[in-house]
Amino acid sequence: MRDTQFYFWKPLMERYKKELSMVAEYYNRTIPSFGDIEKEATDYADSIYNNFPADKNTDPATVADFANDEGIQLYELLNTMKKNHLLMTISMMCQIWEQQLIKFTVTEMRHLLSFNNNALSFGDAKKIFELHGVIFEELLSWIKIKEMRLLVNTIKHGDGESARKLRKIRPDYFELEFIKGTDTLELADAVLLDSYSLMVEEQDFRSYVEVTKMFWDEMPERAYSNVDSIITAFSKKK
Repeated sequence: MRDTQFYFWKPLMERYKKELSMVAEYYNRTIPSFGDIEKEATDYADSIYNNFPADKNTDPATVADFANDEGIQLYELLNTMKKNHLLMTISMMCQIWEQQLIKFTVTEMRHLLSFNNNALSFGDAKKIFELHGVIFEELLSWIKIKEMRLLVNTIKHGDGESARKLRKIRPDYFELEFIKGTDTLELADAVLLDSYSLMVEEQDFRSYVEVTKMFWDEMPERAYSNVDSIITAFSKKK
């Protein structure tokens, strides 16, 4: 029987955490580019009104309505872009964390088993961690990480199984504060086309950054299994 070992080398764990922190750092750098979108939309509407090529037959009220509508359309576009920036950053961070997990697993196992870099899924890596005694469900970070993964799947696929599970643990993601009893995703029918489809806030993103970093802090120094148990486990999947 050939033993396998996961060695959670401290400098490597710190590098993983730094990579996750960098996602937040770059978000902080880019989000100010949206500025005050309400003022930008108002200024745009004022510019249309003040520079409209009017003549004696032009109705100022009609021009004002047109300019106001254009300002509203710009605000809705910018607000959707701003929300999508947040949602896509969460998706990217989740993907980075999952790839860290998979790459770590492949690297640790490669000296005993042959893997391609893209040979493992997240579920496969999780199973191999479990075979080494690292049970995700026992980690303090897992509840929020599981929530994050459900959110990311909802962002990708819209209203489906992940959204149904997410509603149970984060109903506030689907509620408008000023319209009670309304499911925002059902109304929007898609995630990235409407800024009100998912009521996710920056504080949610920052909590996900912290729990993905916590995950690596929760790892033991070493964890052990053996090749035969891994081969047997994956043979049963086929």
